[in-house]
Amino acid sequence: MRRTASPLGLLLLFAGVAVAVSGCELMPDPEFAALKSALILNIAEASRSPSDGSVDFRFELTNRGSTSAKSCLGPSRSVSYSVSSSGSSSTGSSFTGVDHPGCTREFAIESGGVMSWHETLKVPRLSERRVEVEVNVQIVNPRRCGNWGNCVAIYLKSNTFEIP
Repeated sequence: MRRTASPLGLLLLFAGVAVAVSGCELMPDPEFAALKSALILNIAEASRSPSDGSVDFRFELTNRGSTSAKSCLGPSRSVSYSVSSSGSSSTGSSFTGVDHPGCTREFAIESGGVMSWHETLKVPRLSERRVEVEVNVQIVNPRRCGNWGNCVAIYLKSNTFEIP
C-alpha cells in the first residue's frame, strides 16, 4: 500500500527547509553589530549640484574599532534638513529606501582607516539661503543576506553640515 503525503506534513517539511535556509540570517552576528559603534560617518564636503534640488556629497567612513571593518554600503539613504530664514526655521527629511536591500559597494576598512566616496542626493528646500543637513547611510551585512537580497542592515548618521 502506498501512502501519499498529507498537506500538514508537506507544510511542516517546507517550513523546516525555510528555517534551515534562512537560519544564518536570524542568528546574531556580533562582528557586524559592533560596526554600529566602530564606524563614524562624516560629510567631508557638500556643494549644491548644477542640477536643481541636489547636493554633491563627499562622505568619509572612519573605522574607530580595533579590527578591520568588512561590510557593504546599502542602497537606502535618509536626508534630514533644517532651514533657517528670516527668523523662522523648519525641519524635514527625505528617504530613499529599498524593500529588500542588497550590497551596492563592498568595503574593508582597517582599524584607524578611512574610506571616502561621492554621491549626489536630493535635498528639499535648497532654494533657501542656509540649509543644514544630516545623512543616514545604510550599511548591510553581506554575510547575512537572504535569497532575495534582504540583507541585515544598520544605519549610520552623519555629522550636521551646512550647505554653502
